[in-house]
Amino acid sequence: MPRTVGDTITAVSFNTVVDRWNVLWQDPKDGNGDPIAYTYDVSLHKSETLRRLGWGQPLNNITVTANTLIEAKHYNLLAAHINSGEYHREDSSMTINNYVTQNVDVVLASDMNPLEAVMTSYENTDAKFDLGATGELIETHAHSNGGVAWGTDDAASADTRGTLTTIQKYTWTDYNDARHFFNSGGQIIIDLEAIGGSFGYNEWDYIFDQIDTIYVGAKQTTKGGANGTGIKSFYEFDNNYQQIFNAQGFDTGDLGAYAGQYTYSGVYVSGEGYAQYGGREVTVYAKIGMDGTNFCLWLKTELTEDADDVAKVDANITLNTGYRVAQDAPDTGWLGSSNGSVHKVDGTAYIFQSRIAKVPTIITEQNWTPNP
Repeated sequence: MPRTVGDTITAVSFNTVVDRWNVLWQDPKDGNGDPIAYTYDVSLHKSETLRRLGWGQPLNNITVTANTLIEAKHYNLLAAHINSGEYHREDSSMTINNYVTQNVDVVLASDMNPLEAVMTSYENTDAKFDLGATGELIETHAHSNGGVAWGTDDAASADTRGTLTTIQKYTWTDYNDARHFFNSGGQIIIDLEAIGGSFGYNEWDYIFDQIDTIYVGAKQTTKGGANGTGIKSFYEFDNNYQQIFNAQGFDTGDLGAYAGQYTYSGVYVSGEGYAQYGGREVTVYAKIGMDGTNFCLWLKTELTEDADDVAKVDANITLNTGYRVAQDAPDTGWLGSSNGSVHKVDGTAYIFQSRIAKVPTIITEQNWTPNP
């Protein structure tokens, strides 16, 4: 029934707000009120926005029975869950939803407005995908090319560009686990490094440092450094490889030379091509799909040399990968402080629970492969 400002809120209206929150906290519901067990459908994955709601948190006990008089304890229990969701997203910079004073017997309809404003923000923006400082970055898999030389090893006038490519496979038990991982702000990470060898290690490691870590998430694909552009994110992926990240035009001018002089790389100029050594690129492609009952993400990372490079790169190139995953929010330090009270009711803390159980297993499906 409609709520009127100034009226006490009814059990029906209160439960409507709770149900709205539980779509975000847990998952969208079917006609029977049960969480939907989504399965992978490439078209719906990209178009059905409800799939982007739901952190996969355990069912809570906020709903009240019919004709219950809504009191402070009911309101505060809902506010505690929302505050923990906000801490998960923003950590200590969160906006606190204050409790109704415990000695207030009833809750007004208008008291729900600040809580619903938070829900509206989640529903209508990518704020639901944010992950605060409690997110933990964990590298679990590394793959190296062992310093095997790659590149075209020909004159600059040949205008050829060799590549080095590897593919990593990320596997979840099912599509829903992947949804909960990404919806909760989880990100797949890629970090590259080059060491040793006679040619190219300084230049390529400097390139990797300019990119820093690559983050692939539901909200966006981005990087920690100054160079690189994210193009697509999780809910834009499909069954075919698409370019999701590219970085090019690196400044390696202060690094000396390997088989030639390396000056500021510049960028691509229409009608002129790349400035000297500006054609070096790092590109990531992604696709998703089912492997039996498992849901999988494949990331293909490709290094491309510049046409002006005239010697093979024999540095040991290593790709480190893993994930940034949501942990318990708030953490124990925050809960133990004076701020912890807005996540507790009668001494019990109601927290956003870690998504570590939703992380993928990772393997290298294709070793570093040069072309030619």
